[in-house]
Amino acid sequence: MAPPIPVYSANEIKGQYSEQLNNPEKYECQLKSLTQHECTFRPASLDGSRPLEIICLPFKRIFQRCLIPKTIKKDGQKVVVKNWVNIEITNSETNQDLFDPNSKYAGDVKDFMSTEHELKKFLEQEAEGHL
Repeated sequence: MAPPIPVYSANEIKGQYSEQLNNPEKYECQLKSLTQHECTFRPASLDGSRPLEIICLPFKRIFQRCLIPKTIKKDGQKVVVKNWVNIEITNSETNQDLFDPNSKYAGDVKDFMSTEHELKKFLEQEAEGHL
């Protein structure tokens, strides 16, 4: 499991890293991305006619990877070193293709959302002792 890390809003990130985001060449910034998957599952039917199904959607995250100076103590002396820092710049437009009705993911998103509804209903019934 990954260690806990603080979560910052877009405004907090822009404030903390404004120099790097506005002057990427100075900090040798490189654009990086990764794809994570958000998954849910559709419970198996009680009569066994439908097996458990796992449905996942790709979620892109975009980062600026920049060399940022950092002052550390080494042998009792203050030394400036450069440290690679990943600054997440994912925004509301990054994954907009998931919501385009003509995208290749349109059917998957619809299925994912209906599965989330089914899972919620299943968990509520289970909590009430109806299963």
